[in-house]
Amino acid sequence: MIKVIFKHNDNNIIGFKIEGHAVSQEVMDATIGDAYDMICNTVSVLSQNVLIGIQEVLKLRPLYEIENGFLEVNLNNLSEDDIEKCQVLMKTFDFTLKSTVMALNKSLGNKTRSQYIRILKEEV
Repeated sequence: MIKVIFKHNDNNIIGFKIEGHAVSQEVMDATIGDAYDMICNTVSVLSQNVLIGIQEVLKLRPLYEIENGFLEVNLNNLSEDDIEKCQVLMKTFDFTLKSTVMALNKSLGNKTRSQYIRILKEEV
């Protein structure tokens, strides 16, 4: 399962952590071409888009760690003004993932969808 944790401080999203895969490697190998791989791809593309936007468009250097099945982005090392500049990207990512989950709920049902992706909020 993919777990996404958005880290909030007041009205700002100051980071996020993504862990896991929508399905295990064994299931993925057995169901190549299935829609579940699309969940991982969607989360990967959206989350990396945020990091690329912060680095390449805004020219900022947030703290981050990326590995297979893991991405953590942390804006705590940035100034308040720079954190504010990042909010369009961070909040768009949050809303887009929530919209994706709502679409998955309609097509798969909440119970089935919750086996593949969960979005959590953490106040820091």
